[in-house]
Amino acid sequence: MTSNFLKVACRDCSNESTIFSRATSIISCDVCGATLTSPSGGKSDLVGCNVVETLE
Repeated sequence: MTSNFLKVACRDCSNESTIFSRATSIISCDVCGATLTSPSGGKSDLVGCNVVETLE
């Protein structure tokens, strides 16, 4: 089980953010406030974003 940082783009405004793949809190877009991820006890559920790149 590896953890990575992910570069994601918001589905609403296309703003790119860097998040942790196993985030334990809700992450919102800095620009429009849309929910990008929600915690799920393991890997975060990507609910409002698309993965652009996986960073190591």
